[in-house]
Amino acid sequence: MTLKNNFDLTPGLPIICADDFIHGHVEGMDSEYLITTPMEDGRRHFIPLNVVDYVDDGVYLRITRDELQQLL
Repeated sequence: MTLKNNFDLTPGLPIICADDFIHGHVEGMDSEYLITTPMEDGRRHFIPLNVVDYVDDGVYLRITRDELQQLL
């Protein structure tokens, strides 16, 4: 999978907030959202692609976990 900025996105990569909190792991994406694997409660989270900073050994977000929680 490729993000709008030509980032390669591999299912299973950790999703890492700006404060180094690992929010979960990538399951996939659609045109606007990064989709997590099911969380402990069985639900998936949909993270807006515009908060992705870059992709390397994980998907790094430019927001903290507290800021992310406000978006979910």
